[in-house]
Amino acid sequence: MPGLRESYTVARGDSLSGIATTEDVRGGWQRLYAANRQIVGDDPDLILPGQRLSLDVAKARGTARKPAAAAPAPKRPAAPEVQQKREAEPRPEKTAKPQPEREAKPQPEKTAKQEQKKEAGQEQKKTVRSDRASERVEKSSGFSAPVAARTGTPYRQSGSWSSGYHTGVDFPVPTGTSVRAVSAGTVVSAGWAGAYGYEVVIRHGDGRYSQYAHLSALNVRAGQQVGGGQRIARSGSTGNSTGPHLHFEIRTGPGYGSDVDPLAYLRAGGVRI
Repeated sequence: MPGLRESYTVARGDSLSGIATTEDVRGGWQRLYAANRQIVGDDPDLILPGQRLSLDVAKARGTARKPAAAAPAPKRPAAPEVQQKREAEPRPEKTAKPQPEREAKPQPEKTAKQEQKKEAGQEQKKTVRSDRASERVEKSSGFSAPVAARTGTPYRQSGSWSSGYHTGVDFPVPTGTSVRAVSAGTVVSAGWAGAYGYEVVIRHGDGRYSQYAHLSALNVRAGQQVGGGQRIARSGSTGNSTGPHLHFEIRTGPGYGSDVDPLAYLRAGGVRI
């Protein structure tokens, strides 16, 4: 029953959403965070073991507790179904029908103005071909940004995280935004990850790992091969999240605590971000 315990001491592996569920905190993890913000700090994503949190959220906020029916305990969102792609069946190539040869008709001499238009058209075609060639060179690098958006909370910003700093970079995007693999690799994990909500972790050919967190839908499974730029999920706000965004990390190992600068990694691969 609510109110039996006045406080809770954070243990390793705890999250605000998990504590709110097990302790039946009225108002969920958001109310628990608001009541203990001075202890937790500005970001609720990663709380620290040993912190003593008040469970009396009404008293901590300075308001009287009103009698009300107990709210049902929050449930973990159901795991999103993996969306599978169907390969298009190859269509038989159409054989062009032979056309009868036509005799060339004599053409009037072209004026200087027509010649200038022709040269201008040729220059424009050269420019288009050059632009397309540049696109092919950029795509051949095999690297791409995880989402088409500007960055938010930067890497290594100091704060109340267990490491003392932000281990990745955030991209503020609406829920449902396509999330793409930054380069080819193998999916190491795809599913629920506590404070990170739904996440995907990919191992790349250079030995680095990329992590995509707070997702709303998954398009891949563990063990699946993916290509650079392939959609792997959709962004969301699951886990300990203050709003819709993508949390993105580059790591030397599959787990938390082996992070490196994610933007420096992408830029080294030719991504403009």
